[in-house]
Amino acid sequence: MENKFTIRAVIYARVSTKEQAEDKISIPAQITDCRKTIIERGWELVKEPYIDEGISGHLLEERKGLQDLLGDARQHIFDLVVVKDFDRFARNRVAATIVREELKELFIQTCALNTPVEPKNPKMYDPTDDDLGIMVEGVSDTMAEIERNKIRRRMMMGKTAIAKAGKIPNNVPYGYKIERSFEGNKVCRKVLIDEEKASVVRTIFDEYIKGKGALNIAFELTKKGVKPPRGLYWRAQAVKYMLQNQTYTGKVLWGWRHADYKKNQQRSIRGHQGIIEESTEHKAIIPEAIFALAQKEKKIRGNSQKGRAKMSRGLLTGIAKCIRCGSGVTYLTRHHLRKKKNPKWNDTITYEYLCGGYKYSKICQRRIMSATRLEDFVLNQIRNLVNNPTARERLIFDRNITISDNLEEDYKYAAQHLAEIERRRQRVKESYEAGIDSLETYGANLKRLEEEEIKYHVVADDYQFKLQKINERRHELEKFTKSLEDFNTLWDNAEFEEKKHFLRMIIKEIRAGNGKIEIDFRF
Repeated sequence: MENKFTIRAVIYARVSTKEQAEDKISIPAQITDCRKTIIERGWELVKEPYIDEGISGHLLEERKGLQDLLGDARQHIFDLVVVKDFDRFARNRVAATIVREELKELFIQTCALNTPVEPKNPKMYDPTDDDLGIMVEGVSDTMAEIERNKIRRRMMMGKTAIAKAGKIPNNVPYGYKIERSFEGNKVCRKVLIDEEKASVVRTIFDEYIKGKGALNIAFELTKKGVKPPRGLYWRAQAVKYMLQNQTYTGKVLWGWRHADYKKNQQRSIRGHQGIIEESTEHKAIIPEAIFALAQKEKKIRGNSQKGRAKMSRGLLTGIAKCIRCGSGVTYLTRHHLRKKKNPKWNDTITYEYLCGGYKYSKICQRRIMSATRLEDFVLNQIRNLVNNPTARERLIFDRNITISDNLEEDYKYAAQHLAEIERRRQRVKESYEAGIDSLETYGANLKRLEEEEIKYHVVADDYQFKLQKINERRHELEKFTKSLEDFNTLWDNAEFEEKKHFLRMIIKEIRAGNGKIEIDFRF
């Protein structure tokens, strides 16, 4: 068809994956079809095609070809963009609309070969006077998004099945490596521990449990020249992610996180449960007991070591409260320039804890107490605590975790029957094969044995869980008692951050003011 007006056209082509580059929608195939249409319609091809290869459609900023196209569009180099289909801009309706709306603002038209709409004279084109084009684009975008969702569902189903089988369905975390081999025409994957990186992961957990924060750990790793998972420097966020990743304990996690934060937040609000399975392909780097200690440490720190409380030079900032109004305390250093009043006097420095809520509510008083007085009182109470063996044990042991005599007897009974289940199952099978029992009787007997096995496993697992927890607490008690053999020496040699960490381990809250001090220990 011959046009009565000149149209300056360009081509845009994209594929999302390397696999697509080899099929019918490959880059060369898209360009060939677009060139053919331009020649047949008598349009003028003014530039070489803009290409994005192996880049997902929702990544607009990362697509150089698209950004070059939009840059040239702002220079009014062309009037029309020719694509194989509208979803080459993006399968997501929102992302595709963003691109086309910017082109329309520049009075540039789009022609998709699979849903062609006759372009208008560029000199007469008005985006607001193109009802047919809007309808075609809308239908095309909707179909593309439906197809995108189908692809995503198929992918998620496949990865969910892999996770339930105890295998990591995505990339392995820092500390592991993938080894691939061929068995015939099939590619086999093994997940192995990268010992060099695994030692870094163990160091991160060890330092965190000892009291160092994620930011300090990141600084030290960068300073030592340890290569981070990505980028040039270690970041606190990367350290925090490792500390909460159960994959390091030999588990497989899937469906717990989502690239879209808003969706992930909504899933959490609605109680969305991900998949967590024992791994069948990778070994643990971190023992479960160490991982549990790290989570306990995170819970203890809570909000008491965030923001200003973490940066404060006050030992009790973050755990101390105003006894009058319940507000947190702030730490103040006062410099008293006494020499100005009398040359014979010396300048002095005092430290105080102030009510953080005073500036918001003038009803409360500003001063809480001298920092020296409050800190000395707290330390004396701790010294009394650590010299009391009964108090130490109460500090460590969770009184809710106990093993009753009945539970221990039930466990012995359950363990005895579990040891006999397999033998009984074999006898049932032999009776069926010998023709003594019918198929129905055989099935009923197997079902009964399975129910017994589940019942006994529940009792045994409960006992083992409580026994493990008690052993963990006993191990903690031994370490805690050993570290407190000489509290004064330990305290005097500790760094400031270690002192703050120790206080938060054993103190839940301090309330001070009006000459009174109340302490809630964590037991």
